Amino acid sequence: MDIWSVYLRPILESGKDWMQILPFMNAQLQAKIQKFRQPEDQLRTLCGELLLQKHALERWGISPSELVKKYNAYGKPELAEYPSYHYNISHSGDWVVAAFANKPVGIDMETKANPVDISIAERFFTPSEVSLLREQNEEQQQSLFYELWTLKESYIKAEGSGLSIPLDSFSFEFREQNQEHNNKENNNVKFYRSGKLDTRWYFKQYRIDPGYALAVGGREPDFPEQVEAVRWDKLISVICK
Repeated sequence: MDIWSVYLRPILESGKDWMQILPFMNAQLQAKIQKFRQPEDQLRTLCGELLLQKHALERWGISPSELVKKYNAYGKPELAEYPSYHYNISHSGDWVVAAFANKPVGIDMETKANPVDISIAERFFTPSEVSLLREQNEEQQQSLFYELWTLKESYIKAEGSGLSIPLDSFSFEFREQNQEHNNKENNNVKFYRSGKLDTRWYFKQYRIDPGYALAVGGREPDFPEQVEAVRWDKLISVICK
């Protein structure tokens, strides 16, 4: 499994005309990007696609022209010609992140900058998760809410079934890590479906920015220790080959 990230702020502040990259993209992607009015939204979509193209070329040996996508009934993108390769993309605020694996994988990143009414958890979280939130002080509640939310989103995105899976039909518990735990285990997270422990799924959280929550979920346990940062010049190198 690989997890890559792009930090957008330096790109936005550099003054570079990154829109000149668009002609190198296919017509469908160009139209998708141009639908967004805000430059930040355009750049997020572009960087997500470039991450996919770069990884596909360098790690899977698939050229950008071969990246034909199809979408399942719930809108999850898949590679039509390469069903054994899986990917997922998320973006929030100043970040775009992507996960790549040989089995289904999901990734979600959320900024913690937006205050959340914790009563929302009562509608979408399980009773045990709500209880855990209520035990925290206000600041910890906000942070924990996003930790749980990104874990839930990573699972839903990996499953590829969208919100047809009720968010309160599965839950997460956190356990203390010790030296015996390694990245082949479920990180410090236990996963339950319908109240029963499910060890077929693996999850890991990352801290690449204190203002964000980031979680990855998938069918394989071999998570990288760190998220690999990709600079803009390296990102666009894929279209120069």
